[in-house]
Amino acid sequence: MSYFFRIPSILVIIGSLCFAEEAAPALTPAKAVVLALRFNRDLAAARYAIQQGEGRLKQAGLLPNPEFELSHESDRLIRNEGEYNLSVGFKQRFPITGRLANEKAVARVDVALAMAEVRNQERLLAGEVMARSREWLVARERLRANRETLATIQKLTDATEKRLQVAEGSAADVNLTKIEAEKVNLAQGLLLSQQEVAGIELNSLLGRDPKALVELSGNISTDMNTGEMAADSRQAIARRPDRQMAALGINRAAAELVLARSGKWEDWTVGFGYSRAVGKFGDPIGTKTDDLIGISLSIPLPLWNKNGGKISEAEATRQRNEAELDALELRILTEIQSAETQMRRQQAILRQYRQVSLKLAEDNMALLQKGYNDGLNGITNVIQAQQQFAELRQSYLEAVGEFLRAKTAWETATGAVLPRK
Repeated sequence: MSYFFRIPSILVIIGSLCFAEEAAPALTPAKAVVLALRFNRDLAAARYAIQQGEGRLKQAGLLPNPEFELSHESDRLIRNEGEYNLSVGFKQRFPITGRLANEKAVARVDVALAMAEVRNQERLLAGEVMARSREWLVARERLRANRETLATIQKLTDATEKRLQVAEGSAADVNLTKIEAEKVNLAQGLLLSQQEVAGIELNSLLGRDPKALVELSGNISTDMNTGEMAADSRQAIARRPDRQMAALGINRAAAELVLARSGKWEDWTVGFGYSRAVGKFGDPIGTKTDDLIGISLSIPLPLWNKNGGKISEAEATRQRNEAELDALELRILTEIQSAETQMRRQQAILRQYRQVSLKLAEDNMALLQKGYNDGLNGITNVIQAQQQFAELRQSYLEAVGEFLRAKTAWETATGAVLPRK
């Protein structure tokens, strides 16, 4: 083959390789979670709370700015004898009870709270993404089962039409199969709608255009690793960011209590000033000039306001946060146990479907189809058997969906839905 004849084939190969590189690989549910944590727009906005907290931490604990005072008095508008008083001074307020350090402590807890809140939003977001991804995959499997059912009915329709042509069947038999095909087609439209809605919601969670094409890969697994589940359940209390938030809320209330107690004594004010007074007197004194340097100290006395209200509020907040932490821990354990119980029950149901119900329905459908081909039974029995198998298969996939919803709830409750670090 000459060089010129080889050029087109080479270009085709290069073009196909370029296209393969540009084609985006299909997402898996785990990969979708990673992308959502990176590109979700609500999460991106929530992360600014950390910067806000860091800004408050930077501001907390700073001394108030000093005050510059300037005063001038004269008799220019009265007697205009040249008498005047001029004073210049500085004042600085100083806390004496460690208030600034206590403000810093509260601000540090606020930063930790913001971080924990972001982590909790990441946990909830990952659970939503996993739920929508699995819904999409279940819808894909149900669509696949529906198409296979439709293909089987089409074969049955073809067989009845052939029988009708040789006067071995009736038009009613053909119509029965076509009606059954219409029912499956209508169900196909509903399943497509469910898959599209799951894809639209998933795109929103990923920060993408809702109309973007969604294509997920991966198989649906209904396995339960009891060893890993037990370990994750034990670590859930310590791992849950909302539980960390509740514990930090107690720490913040304790820091607020210390701050409120330190606010009983207000800041002392120290002042330094210089003043000049010029007076006009009769002879023999004449003009007299006095230069003075002064130091002042202002001490507020806690007689009427001892900050008792803020102290009581901070103490009540601490007690409330402790009670909320206890309630949250119980709620976390309940969520985990409830989801795990549902998983175990659904797994038993799925096992019954696989080992008994589906096998029995499929065998019965095969027997009746063979009997119909041999002329031993009518088309009605075959259609009924086909209906039973198709309905059981869809019910099985619905049960798979229920299992996956329980699994997602369990993973979200334990924090296992987040990528492992």
